Amino acid sequence: MANIAIENDDSFYRTTKLDLILIALILIFSTLSIFWISADQIGQPLHSKSAIIYQENVKVKEIDLSKDGIISILNGKMQIEVDKGKIRVLDSDCPNHNCVKMGWIQNKGQTIVCVPNRVLIEIKSKEPQSLDAVSR
Repeated sequence: MANIAIENDDSFYRTTKLDLILIALILIFSTLSIFWISADQIGQPLHSKSAIIYQENVKVKEIDLSKDGIISILNGKMQIEVDKGKIRVLDSDCPNHNCVKMGWIQNKGQTIVCVPNRVLIEIKSKEPQSLDAVSR
């Protein structure tokens, strides 16, 4: 058997100028993409958004998110808070309080679900729906 000597060439693992340019372009593109996507949600005026509350697939109430306050539903079993265009479940009588732990929602299409009380809170907008994905 022949002994083969393997040379340890560190130049193979060095970062070149082309690598640094590629990394910089990827970071710039990623950052711009994040700002572009979030600008669609942030740019909506508060008066065009509302939250719709459903119980057992029946629309119970529609709430204008531009008006702050606390709303009580289900004979006081759930309290919903609206503040500066956001909405959350403040208190609920459900066992695990998962709906309370979901926190604030503010963007079109976001939902809060309380399964024990069969309640769904969904944010709607009067703006046209933006394209989310395309498939064939």
